Amino acid sequence: MKKIILGLALAASLCASAELKIGTVNMLDLVRLHPNHESNKALVKSTDADYKAKLEKMQEEGKAIAEEGKKLQGDLMNPMFSASAKAEAQKKMEDVQRRFLSAQQELRNAAQHFQSELADLETRLLKIETEEIREKINAYAKAKKFDIIADSTMLAFSSEALDVTDDILKAMKVDPAKRKEKAKDAKGDAKK
Repeated sequence: MKKIILGLALAASLCASAELKIGTVNMLDLVRLHPNHESNKALVKSTDADYKAKLEKMQEEGKAIAEEGKKLQGDLMNPMFSASAKAEAQKKMEDVQRRFLSAQQELRNAAQHFQSELADLETRLLKIETEEIREKINAYAKAKKFDIIADSTMLAFSSEALDVTDDILKAMKVDPAKRKEKAKDAKGDAKK
């Protein structure tokens, strides 16, 4: 944020000595309307579902071990068991407890790993999208001889006349009308 303020202060001081061509873009809209954004969201959702299915399978395995332990606990309480049978059941019970604790630890580790992997996937996909958008903005700025194009979502105020988001959408081969549709949808969702 300090860099933006410093950059804008520098731009304002330069304006005093020369005319600058300044534009703004709405980066949130550009990301939301990026051609790969919906497929990337679907990939993240699918990956999340796969991870959840794996975790559920691990939970079921843990439940099966717990059930095995309950059965052995019942065997240990059986007065008809001989001392040697009880000793054998006790050994099995200790093994079941170890396996259960191990399964619980594996489940926790897997959940943390999957959460980290999912966050990493989202970050990588967003980075790819934003890099592509920045390339389009840079190419547009050079072609149209802009000195500065700032993210309007980071500014306290910017004139609508400076907004070149629709031009960047066109460069991304996205119909700018979709931006207006998304804005209407967002307003409708906010009223609900």
